[in-house]
Amino acid sequence: MKTRTPLLIATVLGGALALASALAQDSKGGADVWVAPARAAKKKNPVAADAASIAKGKVLYVKECASCHGDTGKGDGSAVKDLEKKPEDLTLPKTLNQMDGALLWKLTEGRKPMPSFDKTFSEEDRWHVINYLRTLTSNSAK
Repeated sequence: MKTRTPLLIATVLGGALALASALAQDSKGGADVWVAPARAAKKKNPVAADAASIAKGKVLYVKECASCHGDTGKGDGSAVKDLEKKPEDLTLPKTLNQMDGALLWKLTEGRKPMPSFDKTFSEEDRWHVINYLRTLTSNSAK
């Protein structure tokens, strides 16, 4: 029985790794799925999505995000040619369907090649960016 133990362990670990890999794949394109923790996703946006917030979010977006995500959020910014991974198209429903708290978490944490914006923007500024992102998504359907 002892000779089977390493084989059993290897089989179980291999299966677990395969399952984890499969769960980390997007069902359509094989891209990694980036999911915010449920607790973070539930966080409510305290900043009203009014004209002033959206305008401030646009200024911040243009300054720090547009070079990768593009002026219209399609992931076609001027810096894309230098990146190993194409930035997300922020106008797709998979962004629209995310809660504001999930987007805040992603802006705060970052994930290569996207940096963390925890030190770059205050939390309030990150909310402004999210309010602006919502206009990109809604405008993409026009």
